[in-house]
Amino acid sequence: MSGTWIRLGVGWSPPGGTAALSWVLWQPGYIPAPWPTGELKPAFTYYACEGLRGGGRGIVARVTITALVKPTEVTSPDEVHELLSEQLFDDDLTIDDLPWHTHAYNRAKAAAPWPQKLVAWRTAKESIGPHVLPELTRFPRTGWLRSDRIAM
Repeated sequence: MSGTWIRLGVGWSPPGGTAALSWVLWQPGYIPAPWPTGELKPAFTYYACEGLRGGGRGIVARVTITALVKPTEVTSPDEVHELLSEQLFDDDLTIDDLPWHTHAYNRAKAAAPWPQKLVAWRTAKESIGPHVLPELTRFPRTGWLRSDRIAM
């Protein structure tokens, strides 16, 4: 299938910010699919989808990767935060320790067995839409899908 990649969620971003952070943790041996394996690198652009106030989901941003932590084995949520702090955070984009550990996704992953694999990326985001498409109602477990209905 060709088409344009869409990610469920913009990632974490400070209010009104134009930068965002996305990260995924999974158990070693898991091979995420669908996943933009070859494309996930700086300059890769995709659309981000989020829930809308009136219900449903819509494409709300065009996002371009500006920095990436390639798949890396990590042993704890603290190690993840430290790695992201070193490689992706700066004065414009950072998550303090408490909000990091209380983030719903991180709380769920903290309860899973460790070590885990981490992939994280920093993005520049441009708000658009929202654009509603029927395929946005269900995303694969990976949080990525492709659509032939839209193009960059």
